[in-house]
Amino acid sequence: MTFMAAATLVMGCKDEPEIPTGKPVNQEEEKPEEKPKPTEKNTISILAIGNSFSVDAMQYLYGFLQEAGYKEIHLGNLYIGSCTLKTHYGHFSANDKAYTYYTNDSGSWSSKSDFSPIEALTSRKWDYISMQQASADSGMPDSFDPYLGQMVEIVTKNRPEAKLLWHMTWAYQANSSHASFPKYDKDQMKMYESIVSAVKAKVVPVKAFTQIIPCGTAVQNLRTSFIGDNITRDGHHMSYNIGRYVTALMWARQIVGLDVEKSSYRPADQKFTDNQVLAMKDAVEKAFKKPFEVTESAYKVSNDPDDNPEYKYPEYKPNAALRKVLTDAGYDLTDYKELEYKYHAYSYYNSSKSSMLEAKSSGSTASNIDQFGSIGIYEKKDLPVGTLIVCKGRAYRPEGWISLSTKNSTRPATVSKEIVMVDNSWWASYNYRAFNISWEGNIHMSEEQMNAIPEGFAIFVPTKEVTVK
Repeated sequence: MTFMAAATLVMGCKDEPEIPTGKPVNQEEEKPEEKPKPTEKNTISILAIGNSFSVDAMQYLYGFLQEAGYKEIHLGNLYIGSCTLKTHYGHFSANDKAYTYYTNDSGSWSSKSDFSPIEALTSRKWDYISMQQASADSGMPDSFDPYLGQMVEIVTKNRPEAKLLWHMTWAYQANSSHASFPKYDKDQMKMYESIVSAVKAKVVPVKAFTQIIPCGTAVQNLRTSFIGDNITRDGHHMSYNIGRYVTALMWARQIVGLDVEKSSYRPADQKFTDNQVLAMKDAVEKAFKKPFEVTESAYKVSNDPDDNPEYKYPEYKPNAALRKVLTDAGYDLTDYKELEYKYHAYSYYNSSKSSMLEAKSSGSTASNIDQFGSIGIYEKKDLPVGTLIVCKGRAYRPEGWISLSTKNSTRPATVSKEIVMVDNSWWASYNYRAFNISWEGNIHMSEEQMNAIPEGFAIFVPTKEVTVK
């Protein structure tokens, strides 16, 4: 099923992104302050001093603020692509017309070019003003000095009543080609941890900041879900659907205390499945509670084909050829039921990664994605002792997990044996298993070969207890 809702127009976006994190700076990390849903106050205004990362994060914010009870909403975004704190300070101190100024007062974004920053600051009494570092420098603490303090001084001088927010940005996608990714050894977790460290060292001690919006943590949390590392559109900017939705939800949760569980807002120009929304809400709520550490998703796996909106599983067809393989080997198939599995072309499970399922239908561009199709995930009750796995002209890796939230250091070996009977040693310490299926020789498959994979793989589950020697 998909969800759709209130209208919001997509705002233009250029160059680089930046990231938010969320919780009041001086707040106990284990006991986050619950901000009440607005009742008496029905007006809110938020200004971002940012770049394309603030464009991403604020895209759907208006709809969430409406849902939180606000009737009059004013959003602003002072934008320069890839803008650092140093560059912001240069333009603010000179008050030159260097910015594109995005505004949203009605649910739709509009823009003005050649705009001066002080004019935007003084155009209204802003309730909140956010700042951020350019994504490339977000985990480089030395890049914050002295410009963060200088920016705080200018902003508070012109808008002393505004509450300052820090937008903690996200780490790049693991296979990102961004020119600055080598600063972090092209290591996503190293970049994330560097961002957290920089915020703790340079932002948290600044008392002027009342809250940190932990978008970077929300994104990292979501990457541990079935959605995986498929949240950007180019390796660093948020995707137009899931990425922009989860970051806007993080802003609303952090700033105004939106009840994430009860939220039903969906941008009219995007579609989401039930499981995607649940995973995004889970990621945001966990980031709110623990803004400086990754918390594993509760939504590790989804076998719902609707979670891959452009992909539909083919109808399962009983496999007469593999039935004959078993009967020729002496098995009485009246004691077995053929398992009608869902075959997912151009995909494979990886038990050694947080993003468990790589799938072309989910946006994966892995170089080996055309070598595998997959089925799974199964528990012991699904494949009991005595189950027969039949493979002819194909090979398979029977991936295994003790816990779906725990990565393995090693993966099970590839199997090409024609008939395997499941026993206790096959399950070993695993509680879950899945199958990556390829042609023998592990070839790059044509579409015809990919679609023919199920002809060489079948599973037969016993209908009565089987004694395995």
